[in-house]
Amino acid sequence: MRGAVAAGSPLTMEAGLHALRIGGNSVDAAIASTLMAGVAEPLLTGLGGAGMATVRMNGEVFVCDMFANIPGLDEPNAKALPMDTVTIDFGPTTQRFFIGLAAAAIPGLPAGLCALHTRYGQVSLTDLAAPAIRAAIEGVEVLPGFERVCELLWPILAGSPEVVGRLGHEGRPLRSGETFWAPELATTLEAFAKQGTDYFSTGAGAVAMESALLGHSRITATDLRNQAAIFREPLHFRYRDADIWVPGPPSLAGMVVLHVLDSLAKDTMPNAAYGAETAQRVLGAMHQIDGFRTPVFYERLFSAGFASDFVQHGKHSITNPSKGPGLTTHISTVDADGNAVAITHSLGETCGQMVPGTGVLINNFLGEEDVNPSELSRIPGSRLVTMCCPTIIQHRGTVYALGSGGSSRIPTAIIHGTMFMVDHGLDVPMAVAGPRVHIDQGIIHIESDHRNAMTMATLDQQYPNHVRFDGPNMFFGGLHIAGQGENGFVGSGDARRSGAFGVAN
Repeated sequence: MRGAVAAGSPLTMEAGLHALRIGGNSVDAAIASTLMAGVAEPLLTGLGGAGMATVRMNGEVFVCDMFANIPGLDEPNAKALPMDTVTIDFGPTTQRFFIGLAAAAIPGLPAGLCALHTRYGQVSLTDLAAPAIRAAIEGVEVLPGFERVCELLWPILAGSPEVVGRLGHEGRPLRSGETFWAPELATTLEAFAKQGTDYFSTGAGAVAMESALLGHSRITATDLRNQAAIFREPLHFRYRDADIWVPGPPSLAGMVVLHVLDSLAKDTMPNAAYGAETAQRVLGAMHQIDGFRTPVFYERLFSAGFASDFVQHGKHSITNPSKGPGLTTHISTVDADGNAVAITHSLGETCGQMVPGTGVLINNFLGEEDVNPSELSRIPGSRLVTMCCPTIIQHRGTVYALGSGGSSRIPTAIIHGTMFMVDHGLDVPMAVAGPRVHIDQGIIHIESDHRNAMTMATLDQQYPNHVRFDGPNMFFGGLHIAGQGENGFVGSGDARRSGAFGVAN
């Protein structure tokens, strides 16, 4: 047994297993899976996006911050360019998004993957990219999750003939069972694998991006040259008999996860993992920081000691968090040496444009309130903020990598997975599938699956106005977990987001 991978599609997972089978470690597996995700999950992630990774290598844990920077280094005092707007219908609600090339921030994923590979990679980037290149040429089947996201984002995507030509058929979004081809992306992946970070900082990829953005965005050649990954110390927390590592700023979610767990640790959890009392305890802890993103929060976010102070003393203060779907994906990898990588990345909702001739979709991070909040003043060259929260847990001899997509539901997914495994001793598949509760701006959301009728009757009585979810729903994110310990490899991919788990032998 060489290692294991949990991810948001079977193809993404298989690419990581391929890396392990040809002699790679957990970092190689994470890179190969990430490159494949840009083909198999092209509206959730790609080389035009950004993310975060929490990595355990040789017993040491660190964070690789590969998130996006604010552009405008050439003209730091220039005004922001006007962005286009579009309204997306999510069924129960609608939301306006800011899109177009003016909404693009500097992609951070290429530099981050190369930084990880330079430090710890054991297999060439060319070999790691091979499955993704092959899939882009041969085409990948559109799965239900792919179809759902494509349909949701079609009002954004439909504005670009090039995007429509790849993600549509006869003027409408691709559907399940159809095929997504990306030959231009295959060429880009091949060049990136050969040239590394130079391709998107000074090479042909940078030239193509600068040409596409010229006059429509503040991103210039200077911005692309200066984008770099940052290796950071993680936040560490002892939850009962488990050690937990999460990213600190610019990630906001890590502080939220640790604060809620700190609140839960003050009491013994009820025995019934899926029972009403457990759900009530979790909602109570979450309520303390519902809508935590206030102007005062952003003023102090990057000051010394703030993250640890927030974990212990975070307080309730309503603001306006995003109600968007959280179009993000996550990959977890582990290997036989106990190394582990949790990596989360995103394109936002995309800005609706591709870099011509490359197949690379561009992010819209400057147009996302979650990522570029109006309350937070950031200068060109500084990081945007993110809800990405790749997590490493060590518990009773097993090392787990875990994380989720889902914007404000990312902390919710990680909190539930941790609680189910540590407090209740559930195995990984049960911890991933277990029902969750979530609170957002005072609105309570409850999953009914795996809860008995008496439990739901109790919750209905206590929270009469809650939003009920029957069956797996992408709203609650996709918690993908891979672990390695004395009993071998364990893991699970979340059905809420087409998750898959596999072991390489």
